[in-house]
Amino acid sequence: MSHWTASQAAAITAPQEVRVVTRRPDGTLRRPTTIWIVRDGERVFIRSTNGRGADWFRAAVATGTGQVIAGGQTFDVAFDEVTDARDLAVVDRGYRDKYGHYASIVDHLEEDGPRSATLLVEPA
Repeated sequence: MSHWTASQAAAITAPQEVRVVTRRPDGTLRRPTTIWIVRDGERVFIRSTNGRGADWFRAAVATGTGQVIAGGQTFDVAFDEVTDARDLAVVDRGYRDKYGHYASIVDHLEEDGPRSATLLVEPA
């Protein structure tokens, strides 16, 4: 996988909300889903508030590719599941730092279901 530059990671994570678009097995794009996005340096992460059962999350894992639409830009991306406890803790902190004013939602995102549905997002 490729990696973001610091400026690319900042640009894709600058908006409060972005839209994630996953691919079907035939390569066509699904409907966009609005989500939150965070970064740790040059690494970019997303998490499904509905856990692993969310349609967009299942499609992201199945095909490994899609797009993120952020700040009027469309980024072709690859998705990789995050399972390392240290990385999950980094993502927890990222959500707390960026979205802490929505404390109850962030609390939910740190629960086992959403936490198990964390993806690293890299340029495709």
